[in-house]
Amino acid sequence: MIRRQPKRLLLFAGIVGAIFAGACNDNNNMVTGPLPTATQTPVPGAPTATPTPPGAPTATPAPAERIVDVGQGGGNTFADQQSGGSTTTITAGTTVRWVWVSGFHSTTSGTCSTVCTPDGAWDSGAGSGMTFSHTFNQAGTFPYYCTVHGAMMTGTIVVQ
Repeated sequence: MIRRQPKRLLLFAGIVGAIFAGACNDNNNMVTGPLPTATQTPVPGAPTATPTPPGAPTATPAPAERIVDVGQGGGNTFADQQSGGSTTTITAGTTVRWVWVSGFHSTTSGTCSTVCTPDGAWDSGAGSGMTFSHTFNQAGTFPYYCTVHGAMMTGTIVVQ
């Protein structure tokens, strides 16, 4: 009988231990105190980020584009979509895109008085249903005309 008591005592101790272990369990999973903050660990050889100063641009803007309708309303006109007129005012670096909406026309750089004279800066060639683009990188005033209609169809690009 002496030998059986240690087994009972051991069994009793195991049951009591299990009860205490269960009582210490916290199923709420709640963290108290200050929350930890994440910090980045630099990776060797990786570029280091530099902060952007206040007021500095954060991204390079997309290149600007202006659209001029060619033959708007079936007429012999160049019509800037923004201003509605035949003069397009832009900043340097802007691309002008001429869009043929009707008729057979061209956009050709140069001047017209009684005779139109191309200056060689650009020439779309005559056609219909097409588009033509030219980027203006320098400030200035750039007259143009339609080779088909001459002085009766002119426009101006003003680059600031």
